[in-house]
Parts: sequence; structure tokens; C-alpha cells
Amino acid sequence: MAKIIDNTKLYFAFLKASLKEMLIYRLDCIVGMISQLVTQLVEIIFIWIVFQNTESLDGWNFMQILLLYGITLISVGLADFCFDELYEIGPNYIRQGEFDKILLRPVHPLISIIGSSREFTSLGYIALGLIFTITMLIKLAIPITVVLIMKIIFFSIVGAAIIGAICTIFSIASFWTYRSNEVIWSFFRMHTFAKYPINIYNKFIKILITIILPFAFVAYFPTMSYLGKNSYMIYLSPVVAIILWFIAIKIWNFALTKYRSTGN
Repeated sequence: MAKIIDNTKLYFAFLKASLKEMLIYRLDCIVGMISQLVTQLVEIIFIWIVFQNTESLDGWNFMQILLLYGITLISVGLADFCFDELYEIGPNYIRQGEFDKILLRPVHPLISIIGSSREFTSLGYIALGLIFTITMLIKLAIPITVVLIMKIIFFSIVGAAIIGAICTIFSIASFWTYRSNEVIWSFFRMHTFAKYPINIYNKFIKILITIILPFAFVAYFPTMSYLGKNSYMIYLSPVVAIILWFIAIKIWNFALTKYRSTGN
């Protein structure tokens, strides 16, 4: 337990240093946030177009879908904020020889890498997610209580942890291909399936996003709880996060033993 606490403190120390470095280029950060907002607004327009031709998706109306979308954006934004550097393990760390330097540090290399995340444009995701979540809660006449706020905060963090664990698992591809960005991105994009009610998909997709890559626990099951639908599944989210991180760390440590320097 003491080792976990120490690594957590180191992670936040690295993240704080990265934040200070990133804020040197404030205009670049602001422009990035705006671009993220525009991208998400395009997806919202797509959802709006879909609901021009139907009243509901598996019993979910337009405002409920937007609530699910907002909750998803919060977790995705937090995950991007904390784990974006995983995409760079292959192209920027291993291929360029920077990973050898990290191995010399008296700290686990994974902590050093994720602590160096600089995707602070993801704050745009979080801001937009909060706007949609609060607006839809009001429009759906869901009482915004202290308990609900704490649940949304807690399970959004858990959702980000689930995404981070999945990305960590697939980042090990960088030890062989040196291209972790494309591999992680390919699997990460599957979270878009969980932005909609999972019952609209076939059996394979349901199994994929609930068991194999459990993105449904990021926002779908929590949102169902906030809406008063099948609420018990939300409480499995922390268990899923713990299991995934256990697997991620074990697999990452195994992959680390197979590391061979590029000689750069």
C-alpha cells in the first residue's frame, strides 16, 4: 500500500510539472480546446439529425442521449488529461531512445510516462461534458442533490480510470511495433459504441463493450443509474476498474521484460 501511495504522489508531481510546462504556450492550449469543442459539436449535430427521424433509441429520448453523451465526455476528457502520453510511448519514447533515460529513474517507467501527459486541450471535453450534463439534468427534472453530484464526480473518475487501463494494456504494442499511437487509438475509438444505448447493437457488440473492452461501465451504466434505470450495474464500475488496472500493470511489467533498446 505504501508503494502505491508513493507512486500516486510521484504521478501527481510529474503531472503538475507538465501542467506548468504546457501553460507556457497558453494560446496554443486555448486553440486546442476550441478545436476539441468544434469536433464534439459536430457529433452533437449528428445525434440531432438522427432524432429528426425517430423519437427514441431503445426507449432513450434526445435529452437522455445527450446526458449520456455529456457523462461520457467528462470521463473521456479526464482520461485524455491523465493518460494521453501513452500514445507517445512507441514513436517518441522507444523509437527516439528516450525510454532508456526513463529506465534510469528510481520510479516505475509507467508512472514517469503518464505523469508527463500534456493533453490539456482535453479540458474542452470536460467543460462541454459538464455543460451538457448539468443542462440535461435540469431539463429532465432530475434533482441535483449533493449525493448525485458526488456520484457523478466519483463515477466519472472511475470511468476515466477504466479508459486509462484499457489504453495502458494496448500501449504494450509499442515494445514490438514502436507505434503505440495507432494501436491504442484503434481500440480507444470503440468507446463511441457506449455513447448510445447498448441494446441497439447485436450480441457481439454488447459482449465487446461490456466484457472484452468494458466501455459500457464508463458512462452508460452510470447514466442509467442517474435516470433510475437498472441502477445496480453502476456499482460494478469500480470493480471493473480495479481488475483492469491489475491486468494492465501485470501485462505492462511483462512487456517491460521484453524491451530491447532501439540503439538510437
